[in-house]
Amino acid sequence: MKVLCTQHVDLRVPVEQVFDYVADIARWPMWLACVVSAQQPQGQPLDLDAEIRVCLHAGRRRWQESFEVTRCIRNAFLSFEAPLSAARRIDFRFERRGPLTRLACSIGYPVFGGMLPLMVDALFRRQRIKHELRDSLIHIKNMMEESATGANWVDDERDWQPARVGAQPLTSQKLRVV
Repeated sequence: MKVLCTQHVDLRVPVEQVFDYVADIARWPMWLACVVSAQQPQGQPLDLDAEIRVCLHAGRRRWQESFEVTRCIRNAFLSFEAPLSAARRIDFRFERRGPLTRLACSIGYPVFGGMLPLMVDALFRRQRIKHELRDSLIHIKNMMEESATGANWVDDERDWQPARVGAQPLTSQKLRVV
């Protein structure tokens, strides 16, 4: 049986920029929680039927997966499917919604063995995958919006403020030790 976990996030970044960031497979380990490393053979551009290698992890367990690009529509869809199983797939959908871009990600995987493994998956594994996927999308949202607005940290590190256009750079205060 195929299981599908789906999450989405709205970003204040142009859809073209979000698509280019997600299509750069080498950046996946920076924001996608379950990916240890990802690479395209010979550094070829991402195109239909291109094959990528992804090293995934779940807890202490790591494994290699191959995925083929099955759908690549610039600034709209990006789908990856395992060559031996249509149930193993990663789909990205990009939608322009006024000034926002909605990035939706779906991860599909098979569950074998009948009802008992399906129930165990529903109770434990699926929840972990949903949380990791949500955290990954929030992480990419924060990374992209921070780079787009040029955000700065204030001295006390708890107050985050976007940089103002034409603002003076923050300077550290002198500390006097007696």
